[in-house]
Amino acid sequence: MNPGFSQTGGARLDYFNATFPFATLSADADGLHLSCMGHEYLFPKDKIRRLSRHRGIFSVGLRIEHSEPSFPQFVVFWASVFFWTSGFQALTTQLESLGYDIHPKVA
Repeated sequence: MNPGFSQTGGARLDYFNATFPFATLSADADGLHLSCMGHEYLFPKDKIRRLSRHRGIFSVGLRIEHSEPSFPQFVVFWASVFFWTSGFQALTTQLESLGYDIHPKVA
């Protein structure tokens, strides 16, 4: 069983945006954990509706669509500071190895 991993990046939580290196996404086979500037968000796998690629102006991130009503509705973990770097691909590879399905883009 894969023990999981952790990656440093940024985060968008509804209208709040934190740039690199103010967020950390950790994952294992049971769920995702997002830590951002003193706030902690645990997304159990059964509360994750969809994971998809989300492109900002300069960066690429992982959009986490979830069913946890107490968390921000719009959640993105910025995995690549610039869209041409490989941070998002590394994140995708790690998550897929844990059994997560990453959609190429938000519909």
